[in-house]
Amino acid sequence: RVKMEPSSMEPSLTDPKSTVNLILKKAKTPLGKRLLMKKAPKLVETDGKMCLMLHGGRSSQTLKNLMTDLGVMKKGECHKMSRKNDGIRPFEGGGETSLEFYAQKADAGSFMLGQQTKKRPDCLTLGRFFDYHLFDMVELLVSEYKSIHSFGSAGNQAVLGSKPCMVFLGDRFETEPAMKLTKNILLDVFRGRPATRINLKGVDRVIVCTALEDKVLFRQCAIKYKKSGTRMPMVDLQEMGPSFDFKLGRHQEAPSDVKKAAYAKAKGARKVKNVSQDALEGKVGRIYVEKQVGLDEMAMMKPKGLKRERRQAAEEREEAKKAPKKKKLAAAAADQDEDEA
Repeated sequence: RVKMEPSSMEPSLTDPKSTVNLILKKAKTPLGKRLLMKKAPKLVETDGKMCLMLHGGRSSQTLKNLMTDLGVMKKGECHKMSRKNDGIRPFEGGGETSLEFYAQKADAGSFMLGQQTKKRPDCLTLGRFFDYHLFDMVELLVSEYKSIHSFGSAGNQAVLGSKPCMVFLGDRFETEPAMKLTKNILLDVFRGRPATRINLKGVDRVIVCTALEDKVLFRQCAIKYKKSGTRMPMVDLQEMGPSFDFKLGRHQEAPSDVKKAAYAKAKGARKVKNVSQDALEGKVGRIYVEKQVGLDEMAMMKPKGLKRERRQAAEEREEAKKAPKKKKLAAAAADQDEDEA
């Protein structure tokens, strides 16, 4: 047996924080390895991010109701925990350990944490993970909350788990770094499953975030299509909740080296000439063949039934060859007759 030194091994296998190392250590069967590899971070994510929803050591009834409504908005893409978690303080050193553990168990890429303190009442923390480690986060100090039930049946036509349309109004989302981070996190949390094509009838709700001077308004409206006399329907917005205002608290951006690894894009596959993909035949290739010479002279098997046809063809070729000679002899005889006359 050859013992490999750690320096000669791949860095991802020697790093104790790497997800690949976790897979090699914990997977005991091929099925378990495939499942863990499926959960591992990829350059191109095709599934929506699972959101981890939990409460801190202290939480208010407003935060509980708000997270219930946000869980309805993220139906099918959230993992909600109802118990209190005293040791989770993501902005303090070492306070994110339990949060990262729960994220790995739930295979979550983002989180919502509700905490209540005397200094920061009704504080909702939104953040993201990269490789099951805390990436970035922002605090939202919630006020003026209205639940979905307070709007009655306005959102009954909205389909659970549908992809919402998101609108951000205000210059602050483009000029202030903290607001840019907030916009990025909100988009990542509520965007749903990535899609390349969208049916207009499937867009049934819109999330509108309006940045004022001192606060931000978060509203969700149901989209209703009405007749307009043209091909494009008239759009009517009706508020369906949840509705709340928030001010920005603390925020933490990702380190530059981690951000570079997280924002890496998959390199496009190198284009191969004369190769295409077909829906029925799969991979189809076209090759270049030089002009074939001497195919008529090749000795090929000739069936007996074609002898007569070959004989007739040979006679026709001979007659065609003799025809110019006959014409020349006839022309010479005609000239000789004229001279004698």
